Amino acid sequence: TTIFVTHDQEEALSISDRIAVMYGGKAEQVGTPFEIYNRPATKFVANFVGTLNVLEGKVTDASTGKVQVDTQEVSLKGKLNGSKSGDTLSLALRPEAISLGRQPGHDASLSGEIAEVHFLGSVIRVRVGIGGNTVSLDTFNNSTTPPPVVGDKADISFSSGDMLVLH
Repeated sequence: TTIFVTHDQEEALSISDRIAVMYGGKAEQVGTPFEIYNRPATKFVANFVGTLNVLEGKVTDASTGKVQVDTQEVSLKGKLNGSKSGDTLSLALRPEAISLGRQPGHDASLSGEIAEVHFLGSVIRVRVGIGGNTVSLDTFNNSTTPPPVVGDKADISFSSGDMLVLH
């Protein structure tokens, strides 16, 4: 058994069988790299590992999992973890879990406006304004498709299973 201490997140994710994320002298979460990255237990862990979009939402119908984000509604049935109608939640999505446009297999979407476009070579990072929220997403550069244009209306889509409800 070896214990290795690092603040380099990529290094920790790539060489570890198990990771302990420490906060205030205590283990905030212990798990596999996959669990830590994809299913963080707390807002601190989610923000500490990787890039994260955090959206504020309000539960409009806890029984059906309906949550309002700005003026739009998404369904997160089975993910509200005991939240009640009227509760405010922090919802999070990783940039790689979001697609520009509505995609097959994605059961949730939000509409907004392209706020920023950053060409990074093989990847284009796009920031989409959704009401008072801004969401970053990564899309692969495709030489036959022009990049999005700032100011254009845009839909983003994702699998509701990728949405994290943070406490």
